[in-house]
Amino acid sequence: MNENKTIRMRLNRLLLIFSFGVLPFVHSCRSPESDDKLKSKIEEALIDNEGIAVDVEEGNVTLNGQLGSDSLKQVVEDKTKTAGGENIKSIHNNIMVNLPEPEDAREKYHEIVEGAVDSTITRDVNRVLEDFPTITAQVKDGIIIVTGNIEKTRMDSLKKRLDHIKPKGIDMKGVTSR
Repeated sequence: MNENKTIRMRLNRLLLIFSFGVLPFVHSCRSPESDDKLKSKIEEALIDNEGIAVDVEEGNVTLNGQLGSDSLKQVVEDKTKTAGGENIKSIHNNIMVNLPEPEDAREKYHEIVEGAVDSTITRDVNRVLEDFPTITAQVKDGIIIVTGNIEKTRMDSLKKRLDHIKPKGIDMKGVTSR
């Protein structure tokens, strides 16, 4: 009986050593497959949040991208936690918050730098006109002066895109439509 007790104690000791030595190591080693599954779950949960990149390595989740507010950033992190559950060891939320430009920002900028505004508007106008090769424009004192010939169906599109630049005004008297 003493021999059985000694054998049992040795087995218990071995089991204890195994438990403290090997099991934590096995638990911490996640297979790439489980990381891939976790990543897929999170990406599916974030399908409505375009432009957010998800990386998972050994259960550590990293979120990258840009959003328009801190509250959206928090929503994305909450969705990530919910989707990943206990499989997530940590979340590194590297999402940058880019607040939308206030409506009057361009006008305030005009007041501050005056002459440099025309060059900024000219740059933006030139980008728009890449899609309208028959149109030319000049910028003077924050006003876009447009000339050329365009199809009637494209006139509204041109006007909207120029309005989006937020100039002081748009003079389209020199534009004819066909």
